[in-house]
Amino acid sequence: MTLGLLSLLIIVNLVMAIGAKRQARIVISERLRDLSMDVTEWRAGYKKLRDNTDSGTLAKTRMLARIIQYDPAILKNDAHLKEIAAALNVDSICVSDGQGVLIASTEPGFLGFHMDSTAQSAEFMPAIEDKTFELVQDPQERGIDHMIVQYAGVARLDEPGIVQIAYEADNVFDYSDIELMREIMEALPIGHNGRFLVLEDGDDPVVFASGDPSENGLRLSELGYRLDPVLPDSVFLRGEPYFCQRVQIEGEPRRVLAVMPKGEVFGARNRAMVFILAIYLAFFVLFYILLDHLIRRTVTDGFYEVNRTLDKIIAGDLTQTVNVRSNPEFLALSDGINTMVGGLKKNLTESRRRVRRESELAKSIQRTLIPASGQLPPEFGRIDFALASVLAAHRGSDIVETFVTDAGRPGFVMAEAIGDSVSACLSMMKFRAIFQPCVAAAMEPLDIMNRGMEHCRDEKVFRNQFLSVIIGFFDVEAKRLDYVNAGFYPPFLKRAGGTFEQLRETTGVVFTTAHPVEFRQESITFEPGDTFFACSNGIFSYCDSEGQCFTKKMLMSTLEASQAASARGLIDEVAACIRGFSGELPPDDDVIMTAFRMNP
Repeated sequence: MTLGLLSLLIIVNLVMAIGAKRQARIVISERLRDLSMDVTEWRAGYKKLRDNTDSGTLAKTRMLARIIQYDPAILKNDAHLKEIAAALNVDSICVSDGQGVLIASTEPGFLGFHMDSTAQSAEFMPAIEDKTFELVQDPQERGIDHMIVQYAGVARLDEPGIVQIAYEADNVFDYSDIELMREIMEALPIGHNGRFLVLEDGDDPVVFASGDPSENGLRLSELGYRLDPVLPDSVFLRGEPYFCQRVQIEGEPRRVLAVMPKGEVFGARNRAMVFILAIYLAFFVLFYILLDHLIRRTVTDGFYEVNRTLDKIIAGDLTQTVNVRSNPEFLALSDGINTMVGGLKKNLTESRRRVRRESELAKSIQRTLIPASGQLPPEFGRIDFALASVLAAHRGSDIVETFVTDAGRPGFVMAEAIGDSVSACLSMMKFRAIFQPCVAAAMEPLDIMNRGMEHCRDEKVFRNQFLSVIIGFFDVEAKRLDYVNAGFYPPFLKRAGGTFEQLRETTGVVFTTAHPVEFRQESITFEPGDTFFACSNGIFSYCDSEGQCFTKKMLMSTLEASQAASARGLIDEVAACIRGFSGELPPDDDVIMTAFRMNP
């Protein structure tokens, strides 16, 4: 059902997204048509008005050139020149000689200015050679003082030179192209919050005109403009996502972008998706309540009852019986489990030899899992490593072995199940099956313990079992051992030239899912000649003929007295010591040991 919902949502989302984009393009196209018409009409009227204005300006300039031709002396009379400027209704007059140097002007500070010294004034230089030259400039900065003016100029008629008149900014027909575009953009939004952006050319273009006046004159980078890396028709402006389409305004050479907020473009789609999802959730909740009630009555309660009884049976209470009869399947299951438990009780009662055989079988399986030599692979020759295991009668519930992770780090694991007989063996086998994949992919011992614990909680195992575990990883290059001690006897360490001392770190909690646990990782850095030894608590279950148990003091004395030249020799001396102490008496618990030395 969930897969069907996802398929429906994906299909509806795609269909409505395509429709929303198509509708957005239609809105943009219609608005673009209105915009193009307004720009075309305004520019046509502006051109006609500008042509008329320029024609009148040139007529005044020609008249001034004719006046100078008839009476060149006026160029030396500033007062007369200003009267002519007032009569022509212009703001200033400038006249140059044949070298382009101003020799007369209503602006005294301009006298002596070379016309070819700035790009703006140099445009009139051809008039010195060409008597037919005429030019009306667009309003722009004057080269000499950077004021906004409009100049018109013609060739002198009496001799080579230039005659100019000028209108200052207040008298110039200054309804410019930029004002046109900005007013039209602001008056023609796209939808509710969409707009056009007219951009100047460049790597980081300036916004020439925008439907949002606050964006005029800013660069795209200042607006936080960036392309969406996933969707080709999406951009971000000021951190908000927009649907974007590049368009062209008729007669406008600049680049134009049409943008609409995605919330506006896809609003209908989003509301439809929310509606569909709300209907589905309401249906799902109702369906879940009914299904949960039905399953609880017919299946779940029965499974819980069966599991509770099975937990007690697995814990060793064979007096329990399963009596779940809510449906024929549970009836058959209950009868089958009861028959199985009855047969198990009968077998355990009739023959302890069979139990011992099963225990010996578990021990033999474990022996095959424990490396005979206890050595790490040859490539880790800098670590002189050894391990050993002595299995007690009716036990066989401990493991000790080496491994190499996928990352190439060597390590070892020692685990001891608390309990005996088949239950402890099964617990240890379950532990090993869970931890093998965790060991291979782990980067640290703490990862193994935490991942293993998560897996055990998910599988609801080890709720009534407890294990002592110690797991260590070697970092050969750093000469360091990283390990986690969960309930094991604290290990012993001997520095080169020193004596054995028991490490004082806390042993940590045992491995179980019966209550929350938190493991802690320890690290030891080694120098060549340092020796490490660890063993299980089973070593202290050895007793002599008088009932006295092997003690920590005896173990420390054995370690200190050892003259072994290798880790294997050290373990063999400890094993010989405890065998000599107990004589023919077997231990009550398994013993597992590991030792290693760091070679130069």
